[in-house]
Order: sequence, then C-alpha cells, then structure tokens
Amino acid sequence: MSSRPDALPKPDPNATLGTYVGVFRPTLLTIIGLVLYLREGWMIGSVGLVGGLAIITATFLITGATALSFSSITTNIRIGEGGAFSIVSQSLGLEAGGAIGIPMYLAQALSIAFYVYGFAEGWLFLFPSHPRALILVAVTLVGFGLSLFSERLALRMQLVVMLGVGTALICIFAGVFTTPTLHTPQLFGGDDSVDPRTVFAVFFPAGTGIMVGASMSGKLANPRRSIPVGILGAWGAAFIVYAGLAVWFSLVASPTELRENYLIATEYAIWKPAVIIGLMSSCFSAMLGSSVAAPNVLAALGRRRVIPSSAWFASQARGGTPRNAVLATAVIVGATLSLGSLDRVASLITMFFLITYATINLVLLVEQSLHLISFRPTFSVPIWVPLFGAVSTVLAMAITNPVAGLIALGVVIAIYVQLSRRRIETPWETVRSGVVVAFADWAAKATQRISGPLYRAWKPDILVPISRAEQLAGEERLLHGVVRPRGSVQVLAIVPPGEGATAPTRLEPMIDAFRAANVLATHAEVRAADFADGVQSGLEVLEGSFFRPNLLWVHGVDCTQDTLRALLRGARAADVGFVLFMPHREAGLGMERQVNVWLRDPTPDFELALKLANVDLAILLAYQLHENWRAKMRLVSLIGDPSHLPAARALWQRLAVEARLPRDAELLVEATPFTEGLSTVPRADLNIMGLREDVNIEALEELVARLGASVLFVHDSSHESVLA
Repeated sequence: MSSRPDALPKPDPNATLGTYVGVFRPTLLTIIGLVLYLREGWMIGSVGLVGGLAIITATFLITGATALSFSSITTNIRIGEGGAFSIVSQSLGLEAGGAIGIPMYLAQALSIAFYVYGFAEGWLFLFPSHPRALILVAVTLVGFGLSLFSERLALRMQLVVMLGVGTALICIFAGVFTTPTLHTPQLFGGDDSVDPRTVFAVFFPAGTGIMVGASMSGKLANPRRSIPVGILGAWGAAFIVYAGLAVWFSLVASPTELRENYLIATEYAIWKPAVIIGLMSSCFSAMLGSSVAAPNVLAALGRRRVIPSSAWFASQARGGTPRNAVLATAVIVGATLSLGSLDRVASLITMFFLITYATINLVLLVEQSLHLISFRPTFSVPIWVPLFGAVSTVLAMAITNPVAGLIALGVVIAIYVQLSRRRIETPWETVRSGVVVAFADWAAKATQRISGPLYRAWKPDILVPISRAEQLAGEERLLHGVVRPRGSVQVLAIVPPGEGATAPTRLEPMIDAFRAANVLATHAEVRAADFADGVQSGLEVLEGSFFRPNLLWVHGVDCTQDTLRALLRGARAADVGFVLFMPHREAGLGMERQVNVWLRDPTPDFELALKLANVDLAILLAYQLHENWRAKMRLVSLIGDPSHLPAARALWQRLAVEARLPRDAELLVEATPFTEGLSTVPRADLNIMGLREDVNIEALEELVARLGASVLFVHDSSHESVLA
C-alpha cells in the first residue's frame, strides 16, 4: 500500500545522537583550539586585558548572534541533514543552499588540515626528532580511519580527548597559585606596532567552530532541541574559558613575555606537559569533529543532487556512515597537507564561514520581517539579533581580510549562478514564496491607492475564454509573442452544466508551457449554458482581482455574430480591451516576420491626442510582436480623399516619433480606397485592424480571405495609450 505523497518523512533509524555527544562536545572542543593555546597570550600582550576582553566579547557576540539565529530557525523547521546547508536550502532554495553548502563543506574539510598541523606541532614539541611528514600522515589516517569505521566511535573518542583538554585547562588555571610573582594587568595597549584590527583578525577564527555540531543535524535524534541547547551551551562555556584565560595571562606574565613566547602557558602551568597534551587533544578532537561533520555535509549535497556524481557521494554504509564522502574529504585534506603551507587559504576558509553566518542571520531577518503565520519558532529571538549578526559579520569580513572576503563572495555567487542554470527543482516551499507574496500584498495595497488610468504601467494581461482545449493550442505562439515578458494569460474554460471537468486537466500541459517560458499563466473553469454568459461571469468575478485582465481575447472560429457582439459589449462594459483572432486556415501565422497595423483614415481630425480610437491597442500589440518575434512593423493608412494625404502622413509620422516606434518600422500612407488597398498593400504574416462595435462576421471573414493572412481585430478600452 503506497504512502501519501504529502506524508512527513519517516525518522532516520541512524539518527540517534543526543545533545551532548552530537552537538555540545564537538562544538566546544572545536572552539577551544589552537588560538587559545598559541595566540590568546600574544593578543593580551599586544592590546592589554581590556582590549583582549573587548576582542573576545566582539567575536563571541558575532558568533553568538549567529548561534541564536540558527537555533531559532531550527525550532521552526524540520531540519534535515547538512546543518546550515539544510536551513539555507529550506529557506532560499537548493541553489542558495548549494552556493553556501559547497564552500562551507570545503571550509570544514580544509580546516581539518589546520588541526592536523596543530597536532603535529605539539607532538614535535614533545618528540622533536620525529619526522613531521610521518606525523601528518599518521594523524590523518587515524582520524579518517575512525570516521570511516564508525562515526559514533569517532565521536566517542572525543570523550577521551576531552579529558586531556580538561586536564590542560585545570593545570593552566592552577598555575596562578604557583607563579612566584603576579603582575598587575596592563589594561590597554602593550605593543603600538600591532594594529588592533590585525589582532582581531588573528583571534576571530577561534569562534568559527559553532557550526560543527550543527552539521550533524541529520544524525540527531531530536535536532530541534539538541541544536539550540548544544550550540548555545558550547558557546557560553567557550566564552567563559577564553575570558578567564585572558585574565590568567595578564596576571602570570608581562606583556613582553606574552608577545614573544607563543607557548607562554607551558611556562606557568603547574604541569607543563599538560598544556601540550591539551593543545594536541584540542587539535585531534577538532579534527575528529570536522572529519565527521564535513562528510555529512558533502553527503547531504549529494542526496539533493547539488554536486556532480551525487549518488556516489550520497551513498551510506550500514550504520549511516557516508564512506564515499569520507574518502573524498580525506583526499582533499591530503592534497591540502601536501601544499606545505596553509596561510594562503586560511583567510578564505574564515570568509566562507562568515558568509555562511551572514546568510543564516539574513534568513531569520527575512522570516521575521515577513510576519507570516507559518513562522512560529519555539525559540524566539528579537529581530535585532539577526540584524546585528548580519551587519557585524559583514564588518568582521571587512576588518579581517576584505580581499579574501570578496574572493569568497565571488565563489559563492559563481556557484549560485551555475546551480541556477541547472534549474534544480527544490521539493519544498521556500521563504522566497513568502517574499513574493509579501511584495505582491504590498503592491496590491499600493495599487489600490493609485487613482486614474495607468497608461505607463499597461501590460497585456489577457483573459482567453475557450470552449475546447484545442482552441488554445493553435494560438500558443501568438499569445507568447503578445504577452512576454511582463504580461499574463488567464485561460477561462466555459463548460456546460453537467459536463465532466476535463478541460482543466487537458489545459495543464499548455499552461505549463507558458510557465516554462516565464509567462504568468493560470486557468479556471466556469459552468454556463451560454458561452457569452460564461465569459461575462468570468469578467465580473475577476473585476476585483489584483491581476485583473485588461484584454479579452476571443477565437473567431466557430463564433456566431450574436456571440461576438455580446462578448464585445461585455468587454466594453468591463472596460477591457477586446481582441478577436481570425486565423487564415492555410497561411496561419506565416513566417512571423512581418506585421501590418492598419490605421483608420483620420479625416477630418488630424490632431494627435493621448488616446486614439482603435489605434493604441493595435500598435502596442504590434510592438510586442516586434520585440518577441523580431518581426518588422508596418503602419498602413489608406486615405479616401487625396487632398488629405499630406495631413494624414504628417499625423502618422508624428505618431511614429512620439510613440518611440522602432527605427525599422515602415510607414505606408496612400490615397487609395480601402477595398483596393487590401490587394495592393505588401502582404504580412499577421494583420492588426480596428474593430467596429457593429461586428459583421461575414465581412471580417472576407477581409481575412482577401488579405491572405490571419488578422487580429482589436477594440480599445480606456487603459491603453501608445504615447504614454
């Protein structure tokens, strides 16, 4: 028995991780890393205790705002795998999710190489005779071997590693009691040669580990609870550690010592090797966390078909480990380590993280600003939190390395453009729909406040009533040419009472074709015994709609004279333009290269006005066909009295100039009787003529036959002006 298509996805049996193991511990151990052991003392020596605490606070405020935003969004959605990738994808679509997710994955993967280097530095401090290359290879193999064998085993190993970190911190803080002389903290300055912005740029990467635990969202038993609790808990604990250690550094050593000795903590800890063990433990733990998190992001990208060879990257072994993604990540890390120096990519990695943070804050800011009822997070934050997070993240990019920031932004934009070209289908509604709806709501309210005709804003919004789906099939090309790029098509199926509702089903492929061409297209059904009555009902219903049709488009074949007159009266009553399409049964639309617009004899009024009866709509439609078909436009006016020829030609020449018609538009004004001119005027693929109120169907059919081409007969409303 098949499940419902709208059924919620079943819980992943491999999603069993809790808050502590899945989020808190890997996040905390990633934040407490190299910077704490090797750079925090230098920072305090360079800018003083107050300056150092200010930098620590600024860093954690930026990452804290992002953590709050991330947590709030998480409690409003059913977050999938991939952490930030899942959030951005669900809010902005897979194109934006991929544009953020791919760089974020690379940043997490490349950061593993930094942790491996940090571990190697600590090992060489203890065992200086060991070959560096062998240590790098061994640590990488052990880390990825654990991830490949079992993600849970790799995460459990962090418990052992955390003991080393805890021991190191205890030994460091306890050193304050064994230090012979405590210094008076230097509150400000210390080294005038160091720009505080440089110090901030060096320290800021310490706070970029908050996404590690979130990247395991697909393996969490309850991500809606675990992610907020785990991330915010780790963020708070890390801030306390960094702030406390800043005070410790200012007490145990002088500013000069702090600036000159990066491993100053080993000098004042009660047990010196503990600091190195803590350094190695932090690096190894961060490497383990990232070597588990990064492949899960890559696998999530694969499962959503965002990257090439998606199926290969998305495959999982028993237990849920994405082994192919782990292997691919290991190759990337190995290639990065072979470069020898990571300084060139370090800033780029930080920028990728910052762009991710800025996007998450922006997503929440948009969600909150829309005030949609669907946004009901169980963990709410004030709107200034994501606003501060977004602005401060951009400022952090500008302060730390603006060049790297621009490069990273360029990479994100390039990925987004490439993914957009692939037309990836997002299988869920995104916040973009909310933005569009909110904008439409604002536009509708603004439009209601506008009085008078909207000549400059006119665009063809066409209502096409049909009694058979086949009628629309023959006019699809012509309708495309008339409405693109800003117009719309509303198809109204007039169905007799008691007949099955088959028309909408048969119309779907045609409506989809309009939408594929980026044309706003909808369809509806009206039950009516009389075709004209059904159309009148449709016009009345649509009168109050935002996208009110301004053209009634009628297919002339099989329409009686009485029906046409009734439809024209209905269009006039509703004040919409009227277009009657009379196709030539053999010529059809020809080559779609030439359009003749037949202008009436203006005698005796040769004044150019903003409104010209049955001229404005004809020229506007011809201009649309000129733009969309690349067809040439010819204005034809046959004058009955030769003495009026100069005045008529001057009128239409001025019209061509004032209406800004294309330069290749041709003007043909002749003193020829209308009936004779039908055979002497150069032939066109489509003719557009004005339509009188007393429609004579036989006369119209005769015109089509004599011209040897299809004709659009038009009747203006009060809303068109080619001179606007």
